[in-house]
Amino acid sequence: MTFAVARYTADEWMEYSDSAHRLVFKESRNPELDRISFALLAHNQKSPVGYVTCREIDADSLYWQYGGAMDEFKGFNAVRAFKLFFDYCKERYKRITTLVKNDNVQYLHLLMKMGFRAIGLRCFANEIYLEMFWGEQ
Repeated sequence: MTFAVARYTADEWMEYSDSAHRLVFKESRNPELDRISFALLAHNQKSPVGYVTCREIDADSLYWQYGGAMDEFKGFNAVRAFKLFFDYCKERYKRITTLVKNDNVQYLHLLMKMGFRAIGLRCFANEIYLEMFWGEQ
């Protein structure tokens, strides 16, 4: 199965953001909360595989805000989609940061395999998140 990545502007993503979030996280959220510069959507010939929303901090730094894989693509295919996002971003930015819930062990493991490292902890709504960083200091 071959995947491709499409880039959407923040305005273009507004049309899809709540639907994508509900498919991945099984909950609705206000798409107005996204403060993104663009979104990346991995897809095959038939359907979306996963997404990541991105906030450009400066010309060299990017923050991944939300993202995930659609249920039918969890596992190996989600990893392949994530690698497409990572490759796309690392070609354009020197630094990538994101927050990951501490119990999301598979995603934390994947990030560490890609060269991310934990640089801090954040607590939101009684949950602990690791601040993950990739790139140049």
